[in-house]
Amino acid sequence: MADRKVAVDMASGTLAGAAQLMVGHPFDTIKVKLQSGGHFKGSLDATVQTLTKEGIRGFYKGMGAPLVTVAAFNAVLFSSKGMMASLLAHKDSSPLTAFDQALCGAGAGVAVSFVATPTELLKCRLQVTHLPQSMSSQLANIC
Repeated sequence: MADRKVAVDMASGTLAGAAQLMVGHPFDTIKVKLQSGGHFKGSLDATVQTLTKEGIRGFYKGMGAPLVTVAAFNAVLFSSKGMMASLLAHKDSSPLTAFDQALCGAGAGVAVSFVATPTELLKCRLQVTHLPQSMSSQLANIC
């Protein structure tokens, strides 16, 4: 029964992560372009320029890396949170306190940062590439 719950959590987390990426990635792309020192007057200007110069696909640049790793990200997040909860479980089987839950979340956040950090770096670098290149030449320029 516990294995089924883990599988359902993993599948749900993966689908939720993919849906979040589809909706949120265009906003993240504009944010990264603004932060990278592009010549934009603001977020609306960055949006219009991206649409004009790159089309709708320009908003989804760099999405491959986080989309591929969303399952690994959620696996590490959920399993490390579960392990932390087991370590902090009370001997009298009482529920974890808010502080205990915060510690579980902090531990899971530290663990998942080892997956998220390289993925985020790759995504950000791909988002600010301007010339249409093959994926192999983009990766060669990044690494």
